[in-house]
Amino acid sequence: MARKGNIDRILWSKLMVWPDNHSRDGTLPTRLLNDGLRALAILVAGVTPVAAQDSVAQPPSATKSGFTQPASLEGPDGVTTSLVEDDAVRGGLLSPRGTLKAFDPWYAWKRRLNDDLGLQLSFSFQTLAQRTDETLTGVDNAAATRGQIQGSWTLVDRGGSSPGKLTFRIRNRQAWDGNIPPSQLAYQFGSIINSGTGFGSNGMELNELAWRQSFMDGRLRFIFGNMSAIAWYNTHALSGSLSGFQNTGMQSSLSKPGPGRGLGFGLAYQFTPNLVVLGGVHDANSTATMNPLETIKQHEYFYAAELRYLPSGIEKQQWDAFKVQVWHQDARAEKGLEASSGVSLQAGYLFNDIWYPFAFGGWSDGNASIFKQDLVAGLGVKIPTRNRPSTDMFGVAAGWGDPSADGLQDQYTAEVFYRLQLLASFALTPSVQVVRDPAANPDADQVVLWGLRTRIQF
Repeated sequence: MARKGNIDRILWSKLMVWPDNHSRDGTLPTRLLNDGLRALAILVAGVTPVAAQDSVAQPPSATKSGFTQPASLEGPDGVTTSLVEDDAVRGGLLSPRGTLKAFDPWYAWKRRLNDDLGLQLSFSFQTLAQRTDETLTGVDNAAATRGQIQGSWTLVDRGGSSPGKLTFRIRNRQAWDGNIPPSQLAYQFGSIINSGTGFGSNGMELNELAWRQSFMDGRLRFIFGNMSAIAWYNTHALSGSLSGFQNTGMQSSLSKPGPGRGLGFGLAYQFTPNLVVLGGVHDANSTATMNPLETIKQHEYFYAAELRYLPSGIEKQQWDAFKVQVWHQDARAEKGLEASSGVSLQAGYLFNDIWYPFAFGGWSDGNASIFKQDLVAGLGVKIPTRNRPSTDMFGVAAGWGDPSADGLQDQYTAEVFYRLQLLASFALTPSVQVVRDPAANPDADQVVLWGLRTRIQF
């Protein structure tokens, strides 16, 4: 215990002085970052990390409202994926039981909706504040909020082998306290990669409205409607902007285009327990801020096909997967983008339910994507904790990209984060991003960006 006390005092002293030494002003994002990091120092000092073989807590299997879904082929930001994740019992540092008894009637009501109607609902509220030490525009702070309602309503063959369901997501994203949203902060210092993925200022929007159908005991699946092409292809276990990396470049290869949520169609077939092929066609001009019924009229599409080898089966496809994707995008006349094609690769594997190395990259011709070629490698570490049914998550990744636009220099980007499950339904995630040689700012050698994300789901 004496040794742990010394470590705690050292950790406390380092983290308590760090924000103030780097604080440039007293704006809201800066105060949020400083206060949050001080609170984290207090909390982490009381946590005793344990080796995997000594841990009594495993990844949660109990649920709050009984939500289950067939193993999803989408990434962490997919509606069906996040519904199940949000319903898992996760004891927090300050609430090791997993849930507070005061919320039991709420989860019982959600369980009745699911049992009686096949309707699963999830509600969440997120904030993100970021600050950078370099700017070309005089703006070095950003903050935004994101409220979200999402659900899955099984209307066909509920409880059977070929269910059909309507999935939806409504979100409200707002810049906070007069700041720009984090999705715009990186561009203020010359980076060409979004540093605050998922935190814009578009107001209320219908983010997904899609039909999902499965046949042949789930081996054949399709989805069509207002959907995400990004969540459907080439993601990894830490791609989620609400639970993993914040920088878009750490989530999937930017050598391929990233159509926004819009009208599209996806099809997947599982040939064997370990081999899946999927593909789709999507509106190349779709964005979260535009009417999908209008952008589809331009008849410009993004086409993709992906082969996945899943060594541990479809149930662990987010973690254990090797993927090869080929794609083509039509020329986009209004944007002045020529037709482009490319290939991207992604690999990751979870060892001992703790260590998660991953890598991805790609190559493309034309100028439809941010990079002509890129390469990213990273490591996720599940942090086992005593006496509570959850694990915290540490993630680090770094990558290189060769911009597709003429006149821009190669950019190097890295990010590190720690997701702390503070309460049963509340997580706190501080992060640091480092950008070397921002592509559009040849005068800057290195830029550092600090972030603090909070998330409550219920």
